[in-house]
Amino acid sequence: MRKILLVLLVLVICFSLKSGNAVEQTRVRLTIPPEQPPDPAWRREMFEGTQPLKNCPKIVSKKRVKDEIHVKVKNTGKTTLEYYAAGPAGIQLFQEVFRRGLWRKSRWDWCGTGKKKYTILPGQSIQLEVVFFDEERGERMLANFHEAGTNRSGLIVLAAEP
Repeated sequence: MRKILLVLLVLVICFSLKSGNAVEQTRVRLTIPPEQPPDPAWRREMFEGTQPLKNCPKIVSKKRVKDEIHVKVKNTGKTTLEYYAAGPAGIQLFQEVFRRGLWRKSRWDWCGTGKKKYTILPGQSIQLEVVFFDEERGERMLANFHEAGTNRSGLIVLAAEP
């Protein structure tokens, strides 16, 4: 039995090796759920000094509308949530790409021109519009929320490339 398992393991390793194109340059099928926690590099590089959210917004629904995904988010906690956006639905997005079996930090909607702070009161729902940045590789889009009056913030996954 051990020999069979060893042979199967060797076969899996041999067939999983890929020559030629790098994994990052080819379209991949997602093998882990899109709900994997955000890459810790975001907190180290962009949100250093903040504490994790205690009141995480909940995704109520998602639906595709042309090239966008409309995500309905609800504040189910007791504190007000804040986010930055170009308009109430145009939330600032943070992209992660699927590399080497994990979601990794990539780009973000960095332009601050025209962005302002919006709030979601306890019990309130809002609809956000998500547009993917790339078409050639697996990606997911996250949004950053802050608890008003605290030093707590966090990224939540809004949508992953189908």
